Amino acid sequence: MRIPFLSRKEAQAHLRLGVAGEKIAKVYLRFKGFSILETNYESRYGEIDIIAREKDTIAFVEVKTRKSEGFGEPEEAVNIRKRRKIILCARYYIRKKRLNGYNFRFDIVSIKYLGRFRKKIKLIRDAFRIS
Repeated sequence: MRIPFLSRKEAQAHLRLGVAGEKIAKVYLRFKGFSILETNYESRYGEIDIIAREKDTIAFVEVKTRKSEGFGEPEEAVNIRKRRKIILCARYYIRKKRLNGYNFRFDIVSIKYLGRFRKKIKLIRDAFRIS
């Protein structure tokens, strides 16, 4: 993936940060009682970082990770365009897997690095809805 305003080195660091954040999020969600169903699920509509189950609810989880506050809170990066893509991809997943009898929601896991070994992790359940 090429990010136009970043150098190759910066883009690679950005992608590594995202991968690290997703690993942290998976561990965190398991700790919170979720079962991980899929990671990095891709369809023609887009990509969903994590699809997990919590009791009778399927959660489509977007993970956002930041090392600085220069761009605001991590969850603020899940804008309306990103939400639409996640919703389209989730609808496709639901149809393809024929998931009946489950509730669905869209969560965000926000991760901020506060230092080398300190992180602030926030789970935002039901962060947005299909409108």
